[in-house]
Amino acid sequence: MNIANYTLKVKGKTLLQDVDLHFSQGKINHILGKNGVGKSQLAKDFLLNNSKRISRDIRQSVSLISSSSNIPNDVSKDFLLNFLGRKFGSEMINKIVPLLNLDNIDGKVLIKNLSDGQKQKLKLLSFLLEDKNIIILDEITNALDKRTVMEIHRFLKEYIQENPKKIIINITHNLSDLKAIDGDYYIFHNQKIQKYDSVEKLIEVYINE
Repeated sequence: MNIANYTLKVKGKTLLQDVDLHFSQGKINHILGKNGVGKSQLAKDFLLNNSKRISRDIRQSVSLISSSSNIPNDVSKDFLLNFLGRKFGSEMINKIVPLLNLDNIDGKVLIKNLSDGQKQKLKLLSFLLEDKNIIILDEITNALDKRTVMEIHRFLKEYIQENPKKIIINITHNLSDLKAIDGDYYIFHNQKIQKYDSVEKLIEVYINE
């Protein structure tokens, strides 16, 4: 995916200025950035097109998973799995359930009564199975316990290996995401998004900002 001369302004504030965006298929494209630089606004723009630079084809191909992404609170894990199984088949469900360790979630408990980590895993299950070509993750591992984060990392690595035509953009400020999942590495700062070939160099620049 390529978008040339991309500029993003929100409420009169310039977040990105004349940036060429390029994100590869079959990889996790990590975008690292401090809180407040505009990472979430970038994620939302792929759906809302405030920049007027996101084509309709791209917008229709995007699933955005964030802390504000909603799945119905008044349904259970079992209800969601049954629905997704009818739509996509049992083979995919049988593979994803152990990857995300969903067996540890009570299938009868309403989603609104689950822990944050359990809710986040069901969000992943729901939104990724929409089967869109571009998946944007906005701080999905933030404030989760270590075990849940490891399960999400494992799931994403498996998912992208088996879906090499997908584009996954992981917007984060958690260094553990970069260390756990190989991919392409970018940093969001000074109204630019700059690519680094070395994750170690990227982390050094991020820490010293």
